[in-house]
Amino acid sequence: MLPETSDPSVLLPLDPVVEARRRSLRNLAIAVMFAMLLVALVIVPILLPTQGNDAETVASLSTSADTADSFDGYAVMSLIYAYTNKATQFVILLGFGATLIGMFLWWLRVPRMLAIGCFCLLSPIFLYLTFFIKDTFTTPVAIATTLILLSQRIPALVKAAAVGAVYIGYAFVFRQYYLIIIALWFGILLFLKASWGWRAVLITLVPLVMLAVPKELYDTLQMQRDVVNITRAGFAGAGNRTAFLNLVEPDGLGTFVINFLYAAVRLNLPFFGAGPKEVYLFANLCIYAWLMITGLRSGNPRISWPAGLFLAHVLVLTIFEPDLGSYLRHVSTALLLLAPSLVMHDRLFQQEERRPLPLPSWRSRWSQHREASIR
Repeated sequence: MLPETSDPSVLLPLDPVVEARRRSLRNLAIAVMFAMLLVALVIVPILLPTQGNDAETVASLSTSADTADSFDGYAVMSLIYAYTNKATQFVILLGFGATLIGMFLWWLRVPRMLAIGCFCLLSPIFLYLTFFIKDTFTTPVAIATTLILLSQRIPALVKAAAVGAVYIGYAFVFRQYYLIIIALWFGILLFLKASWGWRAVLITLVPLVMLAVPKELYDTLQMQRDVVNITRAGFAGAGNRTAFLNLVEPDGLGTFVINFLYAAVRLNLPFFGAGPKEVYLFANLCIYAWLMITGLRSGNPRISWPAGLFLAHVLVLTIFEPDLGSYLRHVSTALLLLAPSLVMHDRLFQQEERRPLPLPSWRSRWSQHREASIR
């Protein structure tokens, strides 16, 4: 995924022992990939035979006569569901799942990074990779975007335009908020490319741009969380304990900022209920934050651009996600964008292992020479 460094101090000749260890680590990575694919396509469907609310909605809409009249994500999925059988759906899930898992783990060699990668993949596997739902088709978006951003032959402007085209196409078919994600990503790219002086200018322009956005758009974005949670059956009951409402009633930019900050705390610092879900979510978010921040600071566009796109996903999802489960599921659909950051850390650990031991000091060399002379 990322080229080896050309620093001659790092690219040292490997002895047979080190080379054998590298081959064993490569074989370990391959074995781990097949194990995770087995978990995704065999073990999880057995342990979790139910498909979840989204899949049930898609299945019910596929038999509805009104499906063609409402062109949204569920309607499109219901049409796909109606014209595919179980075998075709399994082949689609197998292809998407194998590609995502393979791309995420293939370049990893250090066992600790493989362990982190496997832990990160648990959320996609348990939440959407094994179910034929709307999130199924976020996988090819993530795959295509990652391949575009990692290409060394495509110019930077063409990369940005290609990623924008992928996101705009997905937005018009499935989720319109992907338009906001791609617009925010373009702003992040400008910030990454700018000097410190221009970054200060961009920061001062953010409030002006936010003031120019119509009030109706802020209200529409804020209301999504309340609409979803209030219309749920038994909102305050079991199974919905991680759901929450906006702190203040939506009313323009001021309440948008308040509700956004409140949601950022509720979703990213889930200490309001210290249960297993919250602990698991927080562990995932800590890893995401580590990979995202180090990726943004890497200075390598092949790492920082995907990390910036992941940041855009997080910022937009914080606006309207209704609960921790939905938030983790939708954030994990962009997990592949953090693969370059994970590979970067894996390469750093490999370089530490290759680095030769420091030469002995002149005193130790003199002592060794003296001992050899006495003998």
